Amino acid sequence: MGFFGEFNAWLTGILNAYIGQTLAVIAGILEPVIVTLGVLYVIVWGYLQLTGRIEEPFVEGAKRLLTLGVVLGLSLQLWLYNDVFVDTFFNAPTELAASIIAARNPGGPAFQPVAVVDEIFFDGDDAASLLMEKGEIFGRDIVFYFGALAIYLIVGLTAVYTMFLLAMSRIALAVLLAMGPIFLALLFFDSSKRFFEAWLAQLSNYAFLAILTILVAALMLQVISTAAESAVAAGGGIGIANALQVCAAAALTFLIMRQVPSMAQGMASGIALSGFGAVGNLLRMGLGVGRSGAGKIGEFSRGAFLDQDKSRWDSMTRKAGQRLIGARMAREKRPRQNTLKYG
Repeated sequence: MGFFGEFNAWLTGILNAYIGQTLAVIAGILEPVIVTLGVLYVIVWGYLQLTGRIEEPFVEGAKRLLTLGVVLGLSLQLWLYNDVFVDTFFNAPTELAASIIAARNPGGPAFQPVAVVDEIFFDGDDAASLLMEKGEIFGRDIVFYFGALAIYLIVGLTAVYTMFLLAMSRIALAVLLAMGPIFLALLFFDSSKRFFEAWLAQLSNYAFLAILTILVAALMLQVISTAAESAVAAGGGIGIANALQVCAAAALTFLIMRQVPSMAQGMASGIALSGFGAVGNLLRMGLGVGRSGAGKIGEFSRGAFLDQDKSRWDSMTRKAGQRLIGARMAREKRPRQNTLKYG
């Protein structure tokens, strides 16, 4: 089991304990509120019955009694809550994806979903290690170090982002499932049922996210494995072209994985993963800092080496260049004499 597999096993154990403990705590805290809502539900039913607004009293009464029993049983006593909700949304998505992938190789070992992430990282590490062995710090072969670094960076980013999607989906599902009694109690009244529907849509969203992440990662693993195996097969003859193939395969996988949250959103009609733009925002932030830094360096250099006159409107960076470097440089008081003469 690789690093990501061990991390997933550790995280899953924590989340399972969190769901069980938090469910019992929330159900105990909300018991007076939920019982009050149940009493109010019965009072409204009796009022409608007395005013003659119910056309079929027997059918409506049976329906309301069934609703009252199911809601109180699920939200307070947690009847079959683990079997109906926890297993369906927390455990079933990864098991379903693993079964789909394992069906392609019936005689093979049991498929571990997170093993896909470890395999992506291991394949990239094999190719990068060969490049590191061939590289030299001094000389033209230093380019192999840059190629290995690029593989580690892109493949590592792809593996971490894939694991981020899996971990985020499971954490979100754990929190949403722990809050289940709150939304189940809102089934009493028609005006509050939309909150239960929104909760159910969110559960479906993150469940689809886990399924799609595993399926897409397993599919794109073949692309990365093919490129990495081609690079490893070259052995001592590995070159920058092989590194570019691995980097291109990993970058393609990363870009495709970035589309998975929006795919899950469309399937579940929920809200996309809030951290979906985190990587893009980080990259844009880095580019913005780089452009800002380049502009500051340009202003400082202009003040240090080019400015002959000072102005009150100069920027602080430009003034710093004028004072730190420009003031120490000898300035020419008059134009240089022309050394070219006729004859």
